[in-house]
Amino acid sequence: MYILEKAKEFFLKTKNEFGHDPYILEPHILGAERWAKYMFKRYPKINQEIVLLSVWLHDIGHYSHLKKDHAIISEKKANEFLTSEKYPEEKKAKVLHCVRAHRCRDVLPETLEAKTMVFVDSASHFIDYFYIDMLKDNKYTQKKVDFLGKLERDYRDLSFFPEIKEDLKEIYDCWKKLLLACDKIDLNK
Repeated sequence: MYILEKAKEFFLKTKNEFGHDPYILEPHILGAERWAKYMFKRYPKINQEIVLLSVWLHDIGHYSHLKKDHAIISEKKANEFLTSEKYPEEKKAKVLHCVRAHRCRDVLPETLEAKTMVFVDSASHFIDYFYIDMLKDNKYTQKKVDFLGKLERDYRDLSFFPEIKEDLKEIYDCWKKLLLACDKIDLNK
């Protein structure tokens, strides 16, 4: 898929122009892509192109100095990118819905592809060091992050595919136990 390669290039270019990767998104995107490919095997009706484009575009708004919900900024940047690539309007609307709905905040996922995007975004956090980074933010900065709330929201967002959510329950339980244990240690005393 030519457009997918262009989306990857756009992501990397945007990250490089921003100057740093404050949320360490590249490994997250690669993890989400791996989960997407897993989902395609389990659910062959998922439109792979829509989901994979959404994976590469859903967090692009983090590379902005604006203090807005990154899903809103990501939707705008994804629209600009897809328009510049002359991507078909019907497909573009589906990708933009996935991007905007991936946080389940102001827009909820309505399509199989958007529900898949929500799932792969959240599931990817279970297989990398995302929660550890959030915990470190609490330990070493003045910024307080609700890492347990994020863990709970991620686990909730797996509900679109309950049979796979059940498969991840043990990992969720382990993350919760680890994060609670680590949070008890105050290195600033």
